[in-house]
Amino acid sequence: MNIQITCDGFDLTPAISALVQQKVDDRLEKLLTKFAPEMKSALIRIQKDKFGVFIVNFDMNLPGKEHVYAQTSHKLLESAIIDLSQEAERQIVKYKSTLTERSLIN
Repeated sequence: MNIQITCDGFDLTPAISALVQQKVDDRLEKLLTKFAPEMKSALIRIQKDKFGVFIVNFDMNLPGKEHVYAQTSHKLLESAIIDLSQEAERQIVKYKSTLTERSLIN
């Protein structure tokens, strides 16, 4: 899966990149095994506000004009990324279930 990470207010470190790889990329890749590689592209934007709270956005388009968007905020970056991953995973599972229902109807 191709994930582009942008950080606002601080630099992207290898540790943050590895955290996103472990918590988001690896989990979502398991759900999207049947999709072509060029369809598995997402954008993650990490911001840190003036109070030290991390705001993390996930944005991904899937076939059929389905848009997956999730946003979380948390004091700890790892917690925000885990919450984000769970929300994106929930939306992708829902999307896949609608695809299955459509194929059973047609």
